[in-house]
Amino acid sequence: MDLAEWYAQGRWVGLLDLIDGLPGASRLNEAIVNDKEYAAHLAAMPKPATEWAPRVAEFDLNAHLSREILHALKGIKQVLIATAGGEPGEVKPFPGPRTEIERAIEDADRQWAESFVGQFGFDSTDI
Repeated sequence: MDLAEWYAQGRWVGLLDLIDGLPGASRLNEAIVNDKEYAAHLAAMPKPATEWAPRVAEFDLNAHLSREILHALKGIKQVLIATAGGEPGEVKPFPGPRTEIERAIEDADRQWAESFVGQFGFDSTDI
């Protein structure tokens, strides 16, 4: 693959797809996040409505096992704090990838809950 040839041919979509496929720890992404204009642009953007989650393509077995170890360590920390007489507080789990399958299951669960509470005279705002 000759990127100079792609540039000369105006294959912008292909180049952008290639750039989007770069890993997060690439030199290009390092240069982008250290660009002052880009940083100012991101700072001016509104906060996203949904919580960040890793991409499915980047969530391999190593990431899954690392996430499980992290959750176990946080659990041990909670136990140690409680054992010492402290108030452990709530631990927020590290997010996993979100897929349309999970969203469809959540929607189906929500619809079931709404129909269930509707049998008792409540509506969806009561959930």
